[in-house]
Amino acid sequence: MSGSWRAVEQLLTEGVAEGLFPGAAVCVRSQDGECFTAVVGQAEQTPEPRAATLSTPWDLASITKILGTTPLAMRFVGQGILDLDAPIAERIPDAPNGVTTAHCLSHTSGLPPWRALFETLTDQARWGSPEVRAEGLRLARTAPVAAPPGERYAYSDLGFMLLCALLEEIGGERLDVLWHREVGAHCGADLRWGWPGAAATEDCPTRGRVIVGEVHDLNTAVLGGVSSHAGLFGSVQSAAAAAAWQLRALHGADEGLQASVVRRFWTQRAVGSHRLGFDSPTPGIASAGPRWPLDGVGHTGFTGGSLWIAPRQGIVAALCSNRVHPTVEGGAVPGATGPKTIAFRRFRPRLFTAIVDALYAEGRWS
Repeated sequence: MSGSWRAVEQLLTEGVAEGLFPGAAVCVRSQDGECFTAVVGQAEQTPEPRAATLSTPWDLASITKILGTTPLAMRFVGQGILDLDAPIAERIPDAPNGVTTAHCLSHTSGLPPWRALFETLTDQARWGSPEVRAEGLRLARTAPVAAPPGERYAYSDLGFMLLCALLEEIGGERLDVLWHREVGAHCGADLRWGWPGAAATEDCPTRGRVIVGEVHDLNTAVLGGVSSHAGLFGSVQSAAAAAAWQLRALHGADEGLQASVVRRFWTQRAVGSHRLGFDSPTPGIASAGPRWPLDGVGHTGFTGGSLWIAPRQGIVAALCSNRVHPTVEGGAVPGATGPKTIAFRRFRPRLFTAIVDALYAEGRWS
């Protein structure tokens, strides 16, 4: 390991020592190969303690949005079967009036951020059945809108669940089947919807057990572990590789994505920080830190992940962790905060800044 990466490893070690997460892994790579990897801590503390390794799969949570849903939408746009600006109600009649795919991807649909659908669909034995899955998606997309489409930015899982219904309507299969056919077969990364033996997440009060290999997000669990806002699992190396596939396409590689489509998704802006599917670095608060380029794109995940791409530099940096294991400070409710959560949010930009410093020292960053 080059001495320039010691600060990154030290931060990861400190994160475990300070109780920010039991375990974590980092992968930094160019579009063609890995620059640095590291792993620390435990994949599981209870009930079966085990160490984290580079091959440990992690629950990617909302990073699913940029490695699962968004590239599937890119594929459909490239094939001419998805119009980003067409009203979704043309295909899904009970969708909110005037809402388009672009609105959902940029979190300007007007749909509320979140609803506890699992509190309505309480029969866990039937979670994932076609009937419960259909009802869960219906409840998400018919939630009362809070603003006209395009007018207000509000990060919305429900908006992405509307996309799930649309993509399945267009593709004629469940989302995981579509992803494996349209994305997984091209990107060369081993990502899965659920993964036995993955890093543990929460000791979930709703399900009454420590969650291992099943999706942490309860609304996704209602849908059988497959949704457009969460559900993908993979190692930190696989997550970085799936992002690097998109980066190569942007730079002209013929691997199933069109450069013009990737460019549109990575650059089209709306009224908030999100572009189409991807978040962008917001000065002063971005998890990518103050040195990440403003043309960068990426996303975070509730379970403890963060993935950022620097298009001009040709770099992908991914962090995976199980910060929600074994308990979630404030509960698994979006927006819940506390001292540990605040400390983790401060940790991420420090980590990504150290990554930039190391890349700069090696002449890989300009």
